[in-house]
Amino acid sequence: MKLFKWNISDIKPKFPNVVEKMFGKKITDDISHNEEIATIPSVNIADENKAFEVSVALPGLDKKDVKIEIQNDCLIISSEKKYEKEEKNKNWMRREYGYASFQRMFQLPESADQDKVQAEMKNGVLSIKVAKKKDYIENKKQIAIQ
Repeated sequence: MKLFKWNISDIKPKFPNVVEKMFGKKITDDISHNEEIATIPSVNIADENKAFEVSVALPGLDKKDVKIEIQNDCLIISSEKKYEKEEKNKNWMRREYGYASFQRMFQLPESADQDKVQAEMKNGVLSIKVAKKKDYIENKKQIAIQ
């Protein structure tokens, strides 16, 4: 005889995910019943006249925690952050630690000048400008529909 009807999700703690707070939105996998598997930062990309501008929301991170590189015509933004906190008293000890990482990769267009990239981190927002090639002529061709 059951006295109480309960579900495991009813007793699961509903504390905010530290990684989700740090990096933004979460990626979910519908097949595994929407369990969190990773988090990624929010990104805005703009195609301006003279450059491509990428803005990445990275609250809680310092510029020393972020790595930016260009590899095989891709702009790669990544981060890895570890933390440890330890408190000791004469009768107890408390140790907390955590780890969070992400990687975002963007294919650069042919018009991007990979030698002219600027990056700046301010108030938790990473801003990257990738200049456009001055003498680049876009190759367009109209295709007739038959």
